Amino acid sequence: MIRYKINGEFVSKEEWDARKGVGLDFNGTAPLGTVAYTESNPLVSDGPGCMRGQVPELRKVIRKHNIKGVRVRNNGQLEITSRRGRKELLKVRGLCDADGGYSD
Repeated sequence: MIRYKINGEFVSKEEWDARKGVGLDFNGTAPLGTVAYTESNPLVSDGPGCMRGQVPELRKVIRKHNIKGVRVRNNGQLEITSRRGRKELLKVRGLCDADGGYSD
């Protein structure tokens, strides 16, 4: 079964086909860009994470702001699978993303 995902959220085949950039012609080569992290290879980060005692509070913030693609591990590390989720969480927490790219 094929499952389609955009910004950390599962979508239908129709939504996948309607996404921005569909049908672009790259003349048989891959576009210049990388997928730094995915569900199968998440970014695990200490920096924007929290202390163990603050894990429930950070999980509550993520649910409150409906941030997809970010999970808080029990030790306070973040497991990030979506660039958008990372951007949204850092903004909510008032942090600057020094490693962000042009679209981040």
